[in-house]
Amino acid sequence: MRPTWTKRLRMRWPKSGNCNRTSNASCAHTLGPWQPSPRGGPFPVVLLEHGSDVVPAIYTILAEGLASSGFIVVAANHPPDALISVFPDGHVLKFTAYWPVEADYRTQGVAIGKFVDEVLVADVRFVLDQLQEMNSHDHFWQRHLDLSKIGIVGHSLGGTTAALATQEEPRILAGVNLDGSTFPGMNADVRPVPVRKPLLFLAAEEHASNPAVQIREYVGSESNSYYVIVGGANHGSFTDANLLASRFSRESPPDNSAFERALLTSLLTRSLVEEFFGKYLKATVAPDLDLVVRVDKK
Repeated sequence: MRPTWTKRLRMRWPKSGNCNRTSNASCAHTLGPWQPSPRGGPFPVVLLEHGSDVVPAIYTILAEGLASSGFIVVAANHPPDALISVFPDGHVLKFTAYWPVEADYRTQGVAIGKFVDEVLVADVRFVLDQLQEMNSHDHFWQRHLDLSKIGIVGHSLGGTTAALATQEEPRILAGVNLDGSTFPGMNADVRPVPVRKPLLFLAAEEHASNPAVQIREYVGSESNSYYVIVGGANHGSFTDANLLASRFSRESPPDNSAFERALLTSLLTRSLVEEFFGKYLKATVAPDLDLVVRVDKK
């Protein structure tokens, strides 16, 4: 459905810093170094899973919003799916196709699904293991990580990873899939992901021509699930890419209307994701989230 209620979203801008209505909305908040929040902790943890052929930095607006709302955000590069990965010894690994590019669609989908299951979800488990190690032996992190409250959000193939990891990894309590395939593969012949935990799915309108196919595994699910079609959004709307393109394109001058559209989608996405994790990791109210289509099974 079209979320007409998003008109109630407030565009909040900082009183200081390098941010204004004509600049990139992610601003310069990530400059540092920063000290731990005086509010204390520990804080819930949210894993951020990037899509194929990009890097986690393209989700800065979402990550900053979650961090500002009291979550510790952990974003890892997943080689060879990331655009580029730089290792501690200095060597660089760029994105490499891990599926048979000349094969038929179904064969490619099976290969991609296998990669998600055997590599990306395994990476998620590795990151969680490392966080547990840090939380046990590092005094700084021990005061801040609440590993009893873990969520995961991902975009595109990262969304597929987030959905699958939510169901398969017992340490993850809730997940968000931003316009990713809802099954580990790229077509309906590959096994669907059953929903046994709270999960939010945000779909771009351009991908929602047949929403019944996308939500089939949510209907009759065993836990609370949400499905939202974001009107006017495309696949890149869930990243910072459209905002950046509206301001810094080499091919066209700055486009104020494109910037405002991209900003609204970014704020909507951030608001719903923050409310979702607030509800299921911090037991806070979610007034906007509860207006959308929900599958509620006890």
